Amino acid sequence: MDFAGMFQTWIRVLTGPGEEVFEREKASPNATLQTALIWTVLAAVVTAVLGFIQSLLFRSTAQGMLGFIDQMDLPPESAALIEQMMAGGAFAGLSGVGAFLGIILSPIFFLIGVGIIHLIANILGGQGDFSRFAYLAAAIQAPISIVSAFLGFIPAIGGCVVFLLSIYSLILYYFAVKVAYQLSSGRAIAVVLIPVAIVIGLALCIGFAIAAFAVSLGS
Repeated sequence: MDFAGMFQTWIRVLTGPGEEVFEREKASPNATLQTALIWTVLAAVVTAVLGFIQSLLFRSTAQGMLGFIDQMDLPPESAALIEQMMAGGAFAGLSGVGAFLGIILSPIFFLIGVGIIHLIANILGGQGDFSRFAYLAAAIQAPISIVSAFLGFIPAIGGCVVFLLSIYSLILYYFAVKVAYQLSSGRAIAVVLIPVAIVIGLALCIGFAIAAFAVSLGS
């Protein structure tokens, strides 16, 4: 695997947003579904390792809070459960399982996401190749997910930067969709924002359902 070429592609995509960059990458002989999946799995592995390291650091911090928990007026059962989780390997174990599942599920969710965008683009009149768009999407998503994982080590500020990166990724996806499917600017924006709107709508519905259920239990 050409790691030097991979990093050069990621840097070009992240630092030079525009149609010219994505036109160049679209015509690349590496623009295949296989490359997209390799990048996705590689990013998932790096993210999983960094996430596991963060969980170990959090466990060390949590163990230092055991004395503070003893001073809190908590029910004995709750205090014992919290102390057991912090003192034992629960966090590390759960993080390890989560990291493994993340590596397995990452390419699946990636293909589903690319498939949804591909479907919407075709409905709106786009003409493009699924594999080439998957390559462009991976060139965006893989490096941003790795950078976001590193930013997870920075409290507060890291979260703000990750949010900004998420917004920036939508801009990059706009150019990728526009180039991959030869769509107008308006339709390319619609293709990118429709899935976002659906996810936000589902999250709100789930949130309202949970809140209503909690209220019903309280009454």
